[in-house]
Amino acid sequence: MADSTIAERLGVFASTLEIDALPRPVVDRVTGCLIHALTVGMAGSTAGFGRRAEQAGPGVSSPSNLGGYARSLVTGQWHPASTAAFINGVHLHARAQEDTHGTFHPGVSVLPAALAAAETSAVDGRTFLAAVVAGYEVGIALSRPLTDLTTPPFRATAVFGPVAAAAAVGRIRGLSGENMASALAIAASISGGTSESFGAGTDEWHFQSGIAAMGGLMATQLAEAGVTGSRTAFEAEAGYLDCFSRSHEAAETIGRDIGRSWNLLDVTFKPYPVCAFNQTPAMLAVRLRESGLRADEVASIRLRMNEREATYPGMPSRGPFTSTAQTLMSARFAFATGIVHGDITYDHLQQFTDPQILDLIGKIDLVAEPGRSPKTARSTVVLVDGTTVHDAIENSDAMLSWDIDGVVHNAERLASEIPLSTEELETLVESVATLPQASSVDPLIRATLAGISIGA
Repeated sequence: MADSTIAERLGVFASTLEIDALPRPVVDRVTGCLIHALTVGMAGSTAGFGRRAEQAGPGVSSPSNLGGYARSLVTGQWHPASTAAFINGVHLHARAQEDTHGTFHPGVSVLPAALAAAETSAVDGRTFLAAVVAGYEVGIALSRPLTDLTTPPFRATAVFGPVAAAAAVGRIRGLSGENMASALAIAASISGGTSESFGAGTDEWHFQSGIAAMGGLMATQLAEAGVTGSRTAFEAEAGYLDCFSRSHEAAETIGRDIGRSWNLLDVTFKPYPVCAFNQTPAMLAVRLRESGLRADEVASIRLRMNEREATYPGMPSRGPFTSTAQTLMSARFAFATGIVHGDITYDHLQQFTDPQILDLIGKIDLVAEPGRSPKTARSTVVLVDGTTVHDAIENSDAMLSWDIDGVVHNAERLASEIPLSTEELETLVESVATLPQASSVDPLIRATLAGISIGA
């Protein structure tokens, strides 16, 4: 495919991917992504964003004809597939603890779209898994070379999510390579979302993942109905690359290695419900607390971070804080909370006026350090007795690239925030692990809904 376009290359890959073609580590990683997404989604139920999304379109407890309907993971109600994808995309993103690749969060767009499509199409677990991998791989094939050029002012999940979701849904629906290319092109034409709300501390970003999932699903439905998309949607003048990166340098390379190297293996997980950029300072702060450091011993802190990350909208905030949208983005709040509590829970993010945290925030000098690698952090803590404590994390990806046991351990760590018993969590993990043998995704959805009360 030497003269192929990006849409054609990605379309052929996504339309032909089979589970048997996947190396074992890729299957393990996508299994981990599913477990992480679903358990984090449950833990995010208290945030309420999924329920607000569901208010956009009322569901039914038992539709007369299930064709075209899928379930909300928030209430168990049935909705048209596009609405279910929207609701569940918001739900899985409610506490900002999803998986991540760079600045792109593939799971919160790919998985809701794939689940809605799999439920309406009644496909087996093998097809569903292949589709999820296709979505992750296509989305990251775009985000890997482009995310640093787009984010900010755009938001990566809003830019890459619709195309990733379309790839997953197209694989479930059995689109040909030609129709898949159209679906990806249509998704590319409707992609985009800003990152301004992080700085404002408002809620818009919570819904971008749901819009991405819904947009990808609808783009596929349009292609299936015969709508044609541009074969040069990505690389042409005024196309996707032009709009979001102002650069065509990556045009010849995007999708060339897809299916030979696997982007999923570089997806990492979040232990805390804060921005991906805050995972490293959070881990560093928790480690300092575990080593014996106490907030009342601190005279001053210098926290060095990657320049782009430290200046991203919301990251430099000192407060005042009135929303979790502000606290989960603030590097100072994350670092102070890690030291004060030795952990960061969603409840901690709502402690906007905690005097210990605010006092410590006032002592933190956040340094945007040119040349510092992304997702690293170095702290210099001066104690009231004059002692200086140095610590650093220079490779957080290695710490956050969990195997399945690591993902399950994190889910167990969140037990107090997840409405599942130990036995129900084990059932959920088992339903993901046995997807290759499952005739549908119904056991997975039932296991996910086990912790909520579903109407008759």
